[in-house]
Amino acid sequence: MEPTQPLSRDGAHPAPGDVRDLLRLDHEAVLADLDALLSATDVAEAMARLALLRRKWVIHALAEETVVYNALEGLQGAASTRADERFVEHELVEGLFDKLSRGRPGTLEWRARLNVARNLISRHIEGEHEDLFARLGTRFDGERLTELGQRFELAREKLGLLEEAKAA
Repeated sequence: MEPTQPLSRDGAHPAPGDVRDLLRLDHEAVLADLDALLSATDVAEAMARLALLRRKWVIHALAEETVVYNALEGLQGAASTRADERFVEHELVEGLFDKLSRGRPGTLEWRARLNVARNLISRHIEGEHEDLFARLGTRFDGERLTELGQRFELAREKLGLLEEAKAA
């Protein structure tokens, strides 16, 4: 039996490579990585997990801003308030990751910052799934959503290479 794709918010099956599915997978991975980081007990393991999570977050956020947010803004002619909030949320999470990378895993302050980061990311993701995905579904057809998915994947690839080069 062929597995079926999950239904989108509008009840239709998303096209293979639909940008919403790619974003959803990234979001699930970030939340899983955050949960693993929250349960890490070894300092070195926590810092390694944080570095990997931070890298994934930066790549995802920049690709999302460049491809997805810009595609919607191009239709609207100007950025919406919610789009502006999404940019700020990306920036706030990056700031929390920066402070976490300079902190000591296991301390009360470190865990508090990590919990705040998780709450902010969860709220950000929930807002995107409710608003952004719905707007993408109403403004673009399946072919365009797949094209956005391809552009999103290409942006992630390029950003991943840039991050590797910076780390070298």
